[in-house]
Amino acid sequence: MDSAVPRILKTPILAMYHDDKHQNLTVEVELPDVESKNITLVMHENSFYLKAFSKNVEYLGSFFLDGPVDPEKAVAVNDKGMLTIKVPYKEGFVCARIVPVK
Repeated sequence: MDSAVPRILKTPILAMYHDDKHQNLTVEVELPDVESKNITLVMHENSFYLKAFSKNVEYLGSFFLDGPVDPEKAVAVNDKGMLTIKVPYKEGFVCARIVPVK
């Protein structure tokens, strides 16, 4: 009887940024050795849920976004373990304000 090796559970490393016109959000998620078929991505207006796995690691997390997006227009591409999600903001970045740092 084969003994199953448990997967290591990790929260993925990610970067989130908007374009220069504040119209689109890009999220980059590091998922080393994970094939596209092993990724579950659920996008909401203000957050997203991600579950992905490779042979030895399972990545899991729920993340808040910096503003409301249109999840129906989200596009996700997995390129050699870097998942890139692009999604437009619903109303641009109108509710944000730059705060001076002293």
